[in-house]
Amino acid sequence: MNSASTPSNAPNTEEINTLGMLFAHGRFSEAATFAQSLTVRYPLNQIGWTTLGVAFSQMGRMADALIPMRKAAELFSEDADVHSNLGYTLHGLSQLAEAETSCRRAIQIRPDFAEAHNNLGNTLRDLGRPEEAVDSYQHALKIKPDFAEVHNNLGNVLRDLDQPEQAEASYRQALQIKPGFVEALGNLGNTLRDLGRFEEAEKCYREALQNNPDFAAAHCYLGNMLRDIGRKKEAEVCCRKALQIKPDYVDALNGLALLFIEQNEPMKALDAIKQSLQIKETVEAKNIFIGCIKQLHFVHDNLEIRSMMVRALTEPWGRPNDLSRAGIELIKLNPDIGARVNRAVTAWPEMLSAQDLYGTNGLNTLADDSLLNTLLVSAPVSDVEMERFLTLARYTMLEAADKMTASDDEATSALSFYSALTRQCFINEYVFSYTDNEIQIASELRDSLIAALDDNTPISALCLLTVGAYFPLCALPSASRLMDRKWPKTIMSVLALQVSEPDEELKIRATIPRITPIEGDVSLLVQRQYEENPYPRWIKAAPAGKAKHIDGYLCQKFPLTSFKRCGKTGNIDVLVAGCGTGQHSIGTAQQFQGAHVLSVDLSMSSLSYAKRKASELGLTTIEFAQADLLKLGSLGRSFDVIESAGVLHHLEDPWAGWRALLSLLKPYGLMRLGFYSDIARRNIIPVRAFIAENNYGDSPDEIRKCRQELLNIEQDADFGDTLKSADFFSISECRDLLFHVQEHCMTLTDIDAFLRENNLTFLGFDIATDVLQAYRHRFPEDNAATNLSKWQIFENENPDTFIGMYQFLVQKPDGA
Repeated sequence: MNSASTPSNAPNTEEINTLGMLFAHGRFSEAATFAQSLTVRYPLNQIGWTTLGVAFSQMGRMADALIPMRKAAELFSEDADVHSNLGYTLHGLSQLAEAETSCRRAIQIRPDFAEAHNNLGNTLRDLGRPEEAVDSYQHALKIKPDFAEVHNNLGNVLRDLDQPEQAEASYRQALQIKPGFVEALGNLGNTLRDLGRFEEAEKCYREALQNNPDFAAAHCYLGNMLRDIGRKKEAEVCCRKALQIKPDYVDALNGLALLFIEQNEPMKALDAIKQSLQIKETVEAKNIFIGCIKQLHFVHDNLEIRSMMVRALTEPWGRPNDLSRAGIELIKLNPDIGARVNRAVTAWPEMLSAQDLYGTNGLNTLADDSLLNTLLVSAPVSDVEMERFLTLARYTMLEAADKMTASDDEATSALSFYSALTRQCFINEYVFSYTDNEIQIASELRDSLIAALDDNTPISALCLLTVGAYFPLCALPSASRLMDRKWPKTIMSVLALQVSEPDEELKIRATIPRITPIEGDVSLLVQRQYEENPYPRWIKAAPAGKAKHIDGYLCQKFPLTSFKRCGKTGNIDVLVAGCGTGQHSIGTAQQFQGAHVLSVDLSMSSLSYAKRKASELGLTTIEFAQADLLKLGSLGRSFDVIESAGVLHHLEDPWAGWRALLSLLKPYGLMRLGFYSDIARRNIIPVRAFIAENNYGDSPDEIRKCRQELLNIEQDADFGDTLKSADFFSISECRDLLFHVQEHCMTLTDIDAFLRENNLTFLGFDIATDVLQAYRHRFPEDNAATNLSKWQIFENENPDTFIGMYQFLVQKPDGA
């Protein structure tokens, strides 16, 4: 071959200069085309492959960049730059394990390669290994101390670690090296916002925007901060500006949705959050969707929202109870189902036949309504009209089962609806009323089911479901034999709920230690109540958000409140005193990084339920034990965080219980408490008076009968919204709400006096943002919202403010 026609092994100077010019002018598409031609002319040279990958990366085409990057790494396995670039590309594609390998290979080849250490730090951060990321960034800075981007990245991971002061220092160092560095200005603003230094934060955001008016993130950050301090109109302008620059910016859409929720404009919020979810389904967006739905009242059916709510209930996106009211509204807006609900309400308390209740093809309509069936298996149905319809639907199921032979029901289209109804009955602990004749027929069916189990004869699926809709199947003799038979999937879901899970709880019960004695009349009475009715019977936990260290949690929760930082970033010892069925403990274990939780309760039934649910979620950092919180001092343990919500007011002396818990709290420890408000519980007094006057006891039968009597007289009684409370719609929650054996109510004046007596710092209420803003509007001089005397005035003026409970956090001083 003529040497003149033989291609050289590398691009010439002119070709390299052309590439450099294209990159310098941001003409990345042309650079990619030119680099592509170089890979053809010089297939064994790295320049073409590497620059092709870099050009694609600059255009955001990371998947296209990966192919040439891999080729370069294959051809030039000892080139550190190639491996670092490959690691950067893999990181951009969220292929983090491979990205780490590539970055480490680059560092192995060239240990003093600062850019590779930086890329590794970014990858380790996204892998959830922040401490290792810090080491990588610090190594990069030892090599290249004036590497402004690394100082910025180090600040980001220190902020992740809830070390805002150190993060601030890193951002300021980046800005000293590179003045006008807009990313560092935005991040510094966020850190200052975390620290409650809002004026300084705003200055940072505006400086970033002065340097780059099209920096969408800074507009979004500024909008979020302005929302925090109540400047809502300006906040909305900022979020909209961010979206104008970057229409698919989910953080800005989420911020806009939160603004609308706080301004009681849920439909606008819903529109914004739907856009956010279409772009990217984040935990934050899903939580905001729940917030929108809680505010909405539907007057027209909406198939799109129905579909989203089915997902939100199934996955779930939040606590299913929060979707119950709106879900029922939508279900009743289905014309066919709404008509049937109206028939039941009109006829009540008369029992209707299936034909009279459903009409033609009625059961198919019910079986086909996915929202109805999903809601029935997710949470107690908290609506009187729907309860009455379901009560009659159960009766029609009983009639059908009483008349049907074993071979008739297997193909019925109603099986899925009846299965969901049976699960609902178990979830609400059989709160639906029944007549004497009805329960007699159900009892006879139960006896026939027991006999069929004993004789190993066929069992009708409809018979099984009907019995399970009146009695818990786990209470049947030899209930475990039901699991040995072949059943349709819908029946197996009922058996899992009513047989397998209770059986598992019985086994778990034997593994839970009793670490203190339980004594005293009140403690024993309360223990009996929750042994009989573990509270509450929940099905699905809300998804866990990002865990935080204590200091970071407090900075975000109470940015205007002064508190002492504990400085702990490792193991956190947490006590949940009165954990019930475990929702509280699970939420706390997921909320605090490094949390090791001791969860105690009087009731072994509640603890068994809680431990089963924690195991389902794979949580291994919660220790469950039976104990009386008044006697926990005998353990010789102390805690960084103590939580006791809705517990102390059930003690004989709540203040003694509070003091007992305080003795277990470490200096500067955090305590989260919940007490009933005397004002907010005012409407329960006439209900309790009615119960006492009519000598109702607290057995399930008496609670069922009392509920119906209360509903019959509600129009003529001053019960407020008590009978509309979600707690009214299951046996255990109704018993806790209206039939509790021991209950005290507090005032904020009482709580304030106790705090002063014990030198505790009040950090703030765990309360809705709109309430907090209303308080600040009323008392602008108390911007931190920590003056309980003023809060008492606010509650007097707004008596339903604490309709759930006073839920608040306090901090213990050093040496107290």
